[in-house]
Amino acid sequence: MMTLLKLIRLEWRKHRFARNFVGVGIANISILLFIILIGITERGAADYVLANYHDAFILIDTIARAVFIIFAGSLISKLIISEYRDKTMNVMFTYPIKRHKIIAAKLILVFIFTFAMIMFTDILMGTLLLAANQYYGFITEPLGSAALGQLVLKYTISSLSAAAMALIPLFFGMRKHSVTTTMVASVLLVFIVCSGFGGPTMSLNDIIVIPLTLGAIGLWIAALSMVRLETKDVN
Repeated sequence: MMTLLKLIRLEWRKHRFARNFVGVGIANISILLFIILIGITERGAADYVLANYHDAFILIDTIARAVFIIFAGSLISKLIISEYRDKTMNVMFTYPIKRHKIIAAKLILVFIFTFAMIMFTDILMGTLLLAANQYYGFITEPLGSAALGQLVLKYTISSLSAAAMALIPLFFGMRKHSVTTTMVASVLLVFIVCSGFGGPTMSLNDIIVIPLTLGAIGLWIAALSMVRLETKDVN
């Protein structure tokens, strides 16, 4: 366990991971502006998405998941796919450390970062929504503490499943060690689980079995990639 933690810290420093928070900041500003644009342009419509807390929070969560699943794809490309393509991974495999631990450290870092950033964005945008509603009153329904607790629980489950399913593009990227394939797979995944049907607040993610299944597939792919290290991927 200690070795794995050291590897995670090493990956953090090696790839200057803190720089990613600049991208997170830009992403959050973009999300905020997009929500404001929707709020202004669609106000008064019969299906106004910010008319109630349920739809508003689903919209926020959907956008956050879409943005950071793609963000995770770029991290997988940088931490794993590019290192295989450039043969730098072979150098790392000469270290007196089990190969699967090296990959595990990278994937854990991507998973934790993705989960944390989706949760952060959900909570930040939700807080800003509540603050704005105090001034403009576009949502008239009350939000009790029980409903708020359920919302945080839903956000947590949604963020965990999204962080897990964000590992799915690894399978496609590893086939030919292609960064492009990894990113395309991330975008297609977003279209599948985040695209709305029957309105902007309905998506496949609302059918709970789908994100949980895709999350399990993502974790299985992560485990499979570590098993393959001893055979095909290092040859």
